[in-house]
Amino acid sequence: MQTVGFLRTLAATSLAFGVLLTVTACHSSDDSGMTPANAADAPLANDPACQSLTPASQGGPLPQGDTAVLRWLGTANYELAYHGVVIIMDTYYDRPARTPSVGFTVSQVTRANVILIGHAHSDHISDVAAVAAQTKAQVIGSAITTQEAQVLGVPASQTVTVKGDNTEKFTYGDITISPTHIIHSTIEAGLTTQLAALYALDAPPLTAAEQQQHDAVAARGSNDPNIITQGTMGFTFTFPNGFRIVWFDSVSNPSPEESQLAQIVAPGVDVGIFPWTPHPIAETQLGYTFQHLQLFKPKLYLPDHHDAIWGAWLDNGLSPLFMKIRDQLPGTKYAEPLYRSPICVRTTGNNRDDFYMGGTSS
Repeated sequence: MQTVGFLRTLAATSLAFGVLLTVTACHSSDDSGMTPANAADAPLANDPACQSLTPASQGGPLPQGDTAVLRWLGTANYELAYHGVVIIMDTYYDRPARTPSVGFTVSQVTRANVILIGHAHSDHISDVAAVAAQTKAQVIGSAITTQEAQVLGVPASQTVTVKGDNTEKFTYGDITISPTHIIHSTIEAGLTTQLAALYALDAPPLTAAEQQQHDAVAARGSNDPNIITQGTMGFTFTFPNGFRIVWFDSVSNPSPEESQLAQIVAPGVDVGIFPWTPHPIAETQLGYTFQHLQLFKPKLYLPDHHDAIWGAWLDNGLSPLFMKIRDQLPGTKYAEPLYRSPICVRTTGNNRDDFYMGGTSS
């Protein structure tokens, strides 16, 4: 499974090579082992956090200096580590039967300064109670999200409800977090039925035990229809020097608050993390995902929510999106992350926004 994923990453990098070539040529010291005079431009590959497959939230190494490390942990789960701070985005680790494992168990997630939940559907919030108990971190989300977190077992005192009007600020170490109300994606009536039928046609049915586990995971979340228009949040992370990361765990047409955020962060952000789902037809999904890239103009784009969930979503290949970025947004680099692999990004120095994808050891 990882070998296939690695080849896909190489393919994605190759698609981007016209953009990445100048980065590689200008900054080949990342692989040379030489120490530049400017410590901010030291080789990213030399940082132990940039070689470890163990996330910081599970006791893995924290990045050194001003390096920010992002890790995709399946679906829309991400982790950010910077200056000793660990931020968890979504908590959906115990996945339904036959869905590829993210490579760890919920019990291993024990370190976080804060837990951000984009919305309360089960494939974003299902493990929030266990993670909150183990890390003692506050859980931040919309009113629907924090209500569901409490239903799942998070103490009310450990939750923070936000409006997402771009005025709320939360500071953890050197990172300021601001929530923004966004609109959740919608799909055509009958699409989920068709996708379930495709799984039934092309794969053996779940065993009774697998179905029981599948149903138990799906039950840990809300199906409130107001999640679509009222209950979904995006989050912006701002560092002291203005380096910015924007993370969404769903995309539809931009809300007024999202359009306002794009003006606040203009001319663009350093890293944008936006979903490439749920529409299995790339032509349809491009209309949603690409407009967010146009709004926020990230120097680096990282996808989320594009992997399969057995019986529900297919693995959405990224090539159509990457080719459109290559051809129409030449200032945006892009990469296909692997579960748990570190994506190390420079936040300062002459080579700010340079990045390195590592992870060769546990």
